[in-house]
Amino acid sequence: MKNLRKTFRLTALVLSGLMGSACESTQPEEGAPEGPAPEAGEERPGEVPDTYDAVDCPAGNTAALQDLGDDLPDGTGTSVSTMSILNVGGTGSYQRVTNMLPGVWGQSCPSNACQKATSNVSGALAPFNEELTVNFRGPMELYDIAVYKPDAASWKRVSSWNRCASTNLTFFNNLGGTGSGEWTLCGGNSQSYASADAKTAVAAPTRFTGTLGNRVEMNILADQPCVGTGDASECGFYRGVTRHGWAGAKLFAIRARMPRYTGPITEYYDDVPAIWMLNARVVRTAQYGCNCRGMGSPGGCGELDVAEVLHGEHPMHATSTIYSFEGATGSGPNYFMRPVKESATFIVLFDASGKVQMLRLKADAFNFADTVSNATVSEWLARKGVTMSLP
Repeated sequence: MKNLRKTFRLTALVLSGLMGSACESTQPEEGAPEGPAPEAGEERPGEVPDTYDAVDCPAGNTAALQDLGDDLPDGTGTSVSTMSILNVGGTGSYQRVTNMLPGVWGQSCPSNACQKATSNVSGALAPFNEELTVNFRGPMELYDIAVYKPDAASWKRVSSWNRCASTNLTFFNNLGGTGSGEWTLCGGNSQSYASADAKTAVAAPTRFTGTLGNRVEMNILADQPCVGTGDASECGFYRGVTRHGWAGAKLFAIRARMPRYTGPITEYYDDVPAIWMLNARVVRTAQYGCNCRGMGSPGGCGELDVAEVLHGEHPMHATSTIYSFEGATGSGPNYFMRPVKESATFIVLFDASGKVQMLRLKADAFNFADTVSNATVSEWLARKGVTMSLP
């Protein structure tokens, strides 16, 4: 079976090279959903094809579709391919940062160094209808990233990256004060433009090469500058460098592998790769400092841990948790299988109805094309798996 699978993938890759250019995508058949076979007990409407040819970037596909073996559960918990979060939105508030005092050398930071004000929010997706950023922590190999927004007839791609090209997407890290951004006594490091390997800060936006080392973190925003200054700017108060995120209903598609770190485990963040999403206000002030991230009243501007490997006894478990002003809920003993030997495509769909749908698909089950049909999105939303709910 494995030899047959390798032959099929090689054939599909050769065909894709004949049909597509180096950095273009083909379009799926209208109304045909992408995805793996359903889990046991999972309801799926109708007969659907399992895969599409992926031709977005042959070099990336060769690495992403390489068969290195099978990732197997460790016998604990339950490995799933679908997680649904219900009742995401509501009416409430969080404490946004309006200003940060830099501090004075030789003096303690004043109690009002991190200044905040109340943001009242309401809606089916609140606060996740606000601009989001996507964060990554290595060890990780990334092959494709795409962001889609709903349109009348389909969902249109508005930002994308692969190992060939990048469109409307900027890479950041949290090392401000060296190549770009700022460092202050009371605020610490701001965001900075990330180097090609995301290990250092650089002076200008730079395209990521695809490999994140152990413990290396990076986040992405669009390539649209924030107009204005201070709390009244389009993006609210920010330090250093930043861009707009993605607001409203949106769909993120990420194809990646999370290889095991083989060095000595000396730090909490060794061999704990993660993909997570934050309200963009968090990274604009200080991802690990003065921000609006807090859970429950009076904070909670939004965080979604999509696939997070935790330090502990289960390095193959990629768990999920959501936080907002309403509180928090997580996947418990259920998890996405960490894609170590074969890459996987993660779909995160923020639907206007107030539902977040997360899927773990096979690497070649989605083609990162210019559009995703409404029929495909509806089929994804209908899939059954683990269900979580905010109050």
